[in-house]
Amino acid sequence: MAPDGEPVLDPKNHVASVAKAIRLLELFTHEQPELNLETIVRRSKLTRTTTFRLLATLVLVGWVERNGDNYRLSLQVFRLGSTAVGSVELRHEARAVMTELAGKYGEDVYLVVPDGPRAVCLERIEGRSNVRMMALDVGKSLPLYIGGGGCALLAEREAELLPLVLAEGDMTTPTGQHLEVDELKRRLTQTRERGYSVSLEDVTIGVGALGAVVRNARGVAVAAVSVGAMLTTLLPRQDELAVAVTTAAADISTRLGYIRR
Repeated sequence: MAPDGEPVLDPKNHVASVAKAIRLLELFTHEQPELNLETIVRRSKLTRTTTFRLLATLVLVGWVERNGDNYRLSLQVFRLGSTAVGSVELRHEARAVMTELAGKYGEDVYLVVPDGPRAVCLERIEGRSNVRMMALDVGKSLPLYIGGGGCALLAEREAELLPLVLAEGDMTTPTGQHLEVDELKRRLTQTRERGYSVSLEDVTIGVGALGAVVRNARGVAVAAVSVGAMLTTLLPRQDELAVAVTTAAADISTRLGYIRR
């Protein structure tokens, strides 16, 4: 038993069970969206007992549904697949715009998406300056209240995302700045008013970023693009870079089907 009283799982058996469950999910296709138990047993080459146990677990967690004697994938799986497809499309459409922006100004350009109270880096294009000290690598994340992209998303979707951020507790940046709720709300209001976020030394001392949201065809802010640079470069060119990053965000939004009305 683990210290908290939970049974200790054998890693090998656990991985094997997950692999078998995935094998069952992969049996469902567009041509045959519903399968009965006998068909699943035959095609999976698993025992009837194991197949039934795995299906019961998949039904319990909401990945598979019963329809009479048949089984089918649930909407939860569809939503997961739709999210993956959406991320691939977003990254594909954004990359050319980001590459052009990084090439023109020589600074790193980031694409982030919200994940609860955090912003996850979906794509990063290195500029010529290649300031590694401030790099947010693909797959890594930061709290939404810091960084150019995260702040832009938080400002646009404040009603939805701010409660998630506040639930995390203390808002202290990696550089030691402590944000009070009122100050954060003031920053978010300023971001909405000017149309882009300004992040100064909240991730790395001497470094800042500007960010703007990317919208999908329905007008929802699904991501944000940002450009990061040393303050010695960013501040003298803030107006110019702000136009560049908002234009890039608008271009990506257009590629995703957004039509500004």
